[in-house]
Amino acid sequence: MDPQALWNACEVAEKRKDATVCREFEIALPHELDDSQRLNLVTDICFDLVGRYGFAMQASIHAPPIDGGLNHHAHLLATTRRMTPDGLAGKTRELDGGASGRVEVEWIRQMVANRINQHLNSASIDARVDHRSLEAQAAEAIERGDPGEAIKLMREPTKHAGKDATALHRRGRDSRIIEENAEIAASNEAQHQELLRQLHAEGRLQPTSNGHSHAQALKDAGKHPGNFMPLGRDSMQGEIQLGQGARKVVEAKTHGLDATEAQKIVRVMFDEAASLFSEPFVATVGVGFEQTSKVIRHRNSRVLAHAMTRRFQNEVRDFLKLMKRLKHAALRFTRRMSEEEQARRLLHDAEMELELFDDKNAGILSPKEYANRRATRLTVLRERQKGYQKARAATSSEAQVACVKETDKVAHELEEFSRRMLTRFPVDADFDEGLDTTPNIESQDSGVKYEARKFRLH
Repeated sequence: MDPQALWNACEVAEKRKDATVCREFEIALPHELDDSQRLNLVTDICFDLVGRYGFAMQASIHAPPIDGGLNHHAHLLATTRRMTPDGLAGKTRELDGGASGRVEVEWIRQMVANRINQHLNSASIDARVDHRSLEAQAAEAIERGDPGEAIKLMREPTKHAGKDATALHRRGRDSRIIEENAEIAASNEAQHQELLRQLHAEGRLQPTSNGHSHAQALKDAGKHPGNFMPLGRDSMQGEIQLGQGARKVVEAKTHGLDATEAQKIVRVMFDEAASLFSEPFVATVGVGFEQTSKVIRHRNSRVLAHAMTRRFQNEVRDFLKLMKRLKHAALRFTRRMSEEEQARRLLHDAEMELELFDDKNAGILSPKEYANRRATRLTVLRERQKGYQKARAATSSEAQVACVKETDKVAHELEEFSRRMLTRFPVDADFDEGLDTTPNIESQDSGVKYEARKFRLH
């Protein structure tokens, strides 16, 4: 059927000027599938929907806007009336809302998840999706004797970032929601480690209590969940993105900041960067950090001299972000080693769970029930074996070299950024030590090279 003729007929079939003529279903598609496989998947989903509700449907598959993107999705536009041989008929009221609407939404979510998993399986791809809540998935994992998987699922879900926030993140400019998701992820990781410790120490899990989440913790602490603080005066409008330490500062108004208030806000960010720079990971990086040390050493004088300059405020923010990137890169391989140890423990737990099941149930359960339950535990064991193999591959010597090179690259970016800060925002102490205004940094180990530039003092 011609789409234009279909939607024109939908308009004509309605009598009310405010009638709803269509419904839209937006479905995320697996990036692991190729274009033809995604087309087949969408076709099957459409046939399932049309078979259940009898409406007409138009499907549009959208590819990511950039090469290598992951946001494959489909927009399915359905008529609100059923299609019969005689044309459009009665409304699909079961989808309008209420109790029946909730039941239908759950059916659609489950159907879509099942279809996606069928097509992933047909393509010999191990990835799977689950439409259920994390809480429901964790409960099922405990029921089937897989505490390791339950621990992974006992986390607070992150928030949907959307295309705009994701695009900003790719350009190195994080939005509120990206930063909040990063905090949630960090909170989840801390909880994950604690639950693993508890499992191995006590042999049982104690789920997080209801209502205890990242957002609730912020509320209890009297903090605002946002990560930006307005900063400026008159023409100096803008926002400073705050780190964990800087968010402790009471939110300031955009207008009317005096020099003392501006210095306090910038100093908090600078102090957080200095605190990071004093951590042990810095000593593991093969860079001298002469310029970065100078920026931090004379930060108080720099704040007093330049705190009211918007460019300085922005660069202190970026300096803190670079310091966080350095820490993340420097500890990447350590995290991988920890993940390998976790994977090894989870594999051991799965092996012990299978042995325990055999000892307790062999000859007690009926052969069919015994085989079914044992098959479930075998599946878990195979998944743990794959996870351990993947974790071991991530700690190979080649992977370690790659981590060192990435750390070296970020370290030289930070040192070059620090050199530019010294040039743009000098203080007397810099000249006492000697100020180099022609940066030219090259790392023989990583191949990272920076072109020499001349900067003007102002």
